[in-house]
Amino acid sequence: MDVLDYSRSFITFLSKGVANNARIQVEARCELTVDGIAEEYWLVASCKSEDTFAERNLFKVPNYDFCMIYSRDKYRMHRVPFPYDPSAMDAGPIKERFVKVDFALKPVAAELCEHDEAAVAASLAGKILIGRTEIWSEDNTRRAVIEYPVKTMNAHEEPVYFQVDTGPILLPDFASERPAIEAFELAFIAWNVPEWAEFVVQDAVPACPEMPAGPQVCHYSRIQVMDARNEIWAYD
Repeated sequence: MDVLDYSRSFITFLSKGVANNARIQVEARCELTVDGIAEEYWLVASCKSEDTFAERNLFKVPNYDFCMIYSRDKYRMHRVPFPYDPSAMDAGPIKERFVKVDFALKPVAAELCEHDEAAVAASLAGKILIGRTEIWSEDNTRRAVIEYPVKTMNAHEEPVYFQVDTGPILLPDFASERPAIEAFELAFIAWNVPEWAEFVVQDAVPACPEMPAGPQVCHYSRIQVMDARNEIWAYD
């Protein structure tokens, strides 16, 4: 089966009124199926707010974290300022904001690690590891296949077992009524068995626990466990 070669996959956007072509590496993808209709989404790597091509003082002050989510025709700018402000998100049709968005997505053939021994052997052999996690809504009307490079793999030789811990990934919020691209959450994923996965989800929390009504920060803090089908794929 083909998976995405994340080290060689990029999305480049050219904003209206700006001559800069911003190329950002793909972090993860998600195929979301709603009522039998599937659509792909891609998360690109995080960067920091900058004054592009300035002579000095390249990072903006105050700074914020910035990443983007794309489908073929929609975008979402995911900004995380301090204090956290959920209205900083921007989403809509690609054609309304950008001159163009180019998808340089490189597929590569990979082999399924059909048992723990194969996954551990592939890890210790230095192969590229790709995780695939399928999850579904309680009523089974929504399903998602999340694919991601395994950046951290814990492998034990005797006895043989392993644990994935990696991210960020795109985690759909099946309960949300918002458009799918606005409802995705960023999360890290961990699992060590095929049938469930644990997520730590980016969420707004008080900057000071003693002041719950004060400023908020956005932090990977909310734990969510879901039934899943997990797989490891490997290639050289």
